[in-house]
Amino acid sequence: MRNIFSLLALVTLLTSGSVLAQNDPAVKAKLLIDIGLHYGGDEIATVVFQDGNEQDMLAGQGISLAVGGEFSVPSFKYAFLRTSIGVKYSTTAADNANIMFLRYPLNIMAYAAITDDIRLGIGTTSHLGAELKGDGFLPNVSFDGTFGPRFEIGYKWMALNYETFTFTDEFGFEYEGGSIGLSISVTLPE
Repeated sequence: MRNIFSLLALVTLLTSGSVLAQNDPAVKAKLLIDIGLHYGGDEIATVVFQDGNEQDMLAGQGISLAVGGEFSVPSFKYAFLRTSIGVKYSTTAADNANIMFLRYPLNIMAYAAITDDIRLGIGTTSHLGAELKGDGFLPNVSFDGTFGPRFEIGYKWMALNYETFTFTDEFGFEYEGGSIGLSISVTLPE
């Protein structure tokens, strides 16, 4: 966990502009903020409510918030790199329990700008520190995530993304953790 926050601090430092404070920098850096909604993956748990209804928790499902950097070289107008680290969270509809699946996605993506508004991206992702927290109703289970491919097509500040990778729980069982998602991202300064 300490390594995640060290990486986040480094990305923030690099994107703050203080490291690249030249008049005409070789690399331009911007702060990246990304919010997403994702669905997919294998079922990791089923929660049965008192009224008999059930809710499946999926390995790729959740809401995400990430920060990072966008890096570009002015001489390569139609290519740039984005790195980010964040948190992805999913929970159940239970009123009397806080059952959740929490993980920390690390993304490294290379992009080609097709036009000023349309971009295509390909890269890699891994979800670090994944844990199903059962709040006393289910056992807590830790997961290790592998690196896997991530693809994205974006228009202005919106993007549709797809990622696929595998989680392995502490008992050795594997789960597909991939998802399809819709995200909104901004870079600062514009």
